[in-house]
Amino acid sequence: MGTPMLQVENLCMAYRRPEGWMEVLRDLSFQAAEGEFLCVVGPSGCGKTTLLRLIAGLLRPVSGRILLNGQAVTHPIRQVGLMFQKPALLPWRTALKNVALPLETNGHSRKEALEKARALLQWVGLEGFEDVYPAHLSGGMAQRVALARALAHDPSLLLLDEPFGSLDALTREALAQELARLWEERRTTVVMVTHSVSEAVFLADRVLVLSPRPATLAAEIPIPLPRPREWGNFPSFRPLVQEVREALEQARLSSLPPRRDSSGGSGWRPSAAPGPLTSAGAQRCSG
Repeated sequence: MGTPMLQVENLCMAYRRPEGWMEVLRDLSFQAAEGEFLCVVGPSGCGKTTLLRLIAGLLRPVSGRILLNGQAVTHPIRQVGLMFQKPALLPWRTALKNVALPLETNGHSRKEALEKARALLQWVGLEGFEDVYPAHLSGGMAQRVALARALAHDPSLLLLDEPFGSLDALTREALAQELARLWEERRTTVVMVTHSVSEAVFLADRVLVLSPRPATLAAEIPIPLPRPREWGNFPSFRPLVQEVREALEQARLSSLPPRRDSSGGSGWRPSAAPGPLTSAGAQRCSG
């Protein structure tokens, strides 16, 4: 891997709840090179969205740090684009004006903003839909608009939080292939959260597997498939999908404390979800 563009170092995050502290991320570290496509997978509730919000500067960690091109990320910056699972388009603005919005707020003239927004919509395959309002767009089309908007200010790092999770399987697969094509053209550094192992293997250069909460890095799996890619059209595709699934299962099993069964023997039994962070745990998390 080349010189790290993104560095996540010993990241720890916890939330204060009425019943006490809840630890979400524990001592999480990884890097991403410029132009690399990372996918992050892990069980629901393990802190994947929290991780993206921390990288975007929307949250501050309890301990650890995030560096982008050697500079600490402490607040939202223009170099980072963020796209959520739901497109969150403004219903009173057309597709064109939704994409132009971040450009307008960043000081571009209205003419410049609209010209660039029009080019981005064409790039994501929505030429002819510039004047359509979100209510009249399909789910896949709305996500394309949201992607164009996230790329409007030319971020060097793009964060994708389960962008296709609310779509049907066929649309999701089609958009994943489209995203792969678009990424090939721009080579923007991407960190993408997904619950689909097949999607992660298809898109990523590396897949990061997180453990159940509090999330740690359980595995880091390189995806050496050649590009450009077609969905599942490689002999090694299914073995890589299985490798990621096995890593997820191993992380789940490793998170279960050994308990004795009712007969007095020892064995693995499922435990409850991690509870509030104790005072000792909070001290550990904060360093």
